[in-house]
Amino acid sequence: MTERRQANKRLIPQPPAQATDRREAQRTPVQIKVRIATINSFQHIGDGAVLDLSESGCKICSALVLPMGSFWDLYLTIPETSDPVLILKVRVVWAVENEYGIEFLLITARERTRLRHFIWKRMNRSALRDAPPLFTLVDHSSSRRPRLKSLP
Repeated sequence: MTERRQANKRLIPQPPAQATDRREAQRTPVQIKVRIATINSFQHIGDGAVLDLSESGCKICSALVLPMGSFWDLYLTIPETSDPVLILKVRVVWAVENEYGIEFLLITARERTRLRHFIWKRMNRSALRDAPPLFTLVDHSSSRRPRLKSLP
């Protein structure tokens, strides 16, 4: 999708504005299947593929038209498990052609834990190299105040 502007009576294609990454959690690239269902009725309406995934959302590719601001349920097919991870309520926050930014709004603690384990198994150091520390250790070895130590 490109914007066009008129210059000397000629249309010049303009690339779309660069999207700002507003994710709250670290994303990891994946290739897993997703089933899309109507919210609260579990009626399957389409399929797609998850292209990247975080604890707070994902990017999916689907031939199904998902309007911005619409709400859905998602079933993520995790390869190591027989049961899909159910995200009870998601919102479409951006759409470009057949790719969609999805925000997870309602997920049970059990499903979030399953999702977290799947994501952590796929993260590698290169993906985390320029990211903030994932966690910090508190050093109590000194008699002075505890110090925080970030892991590389």
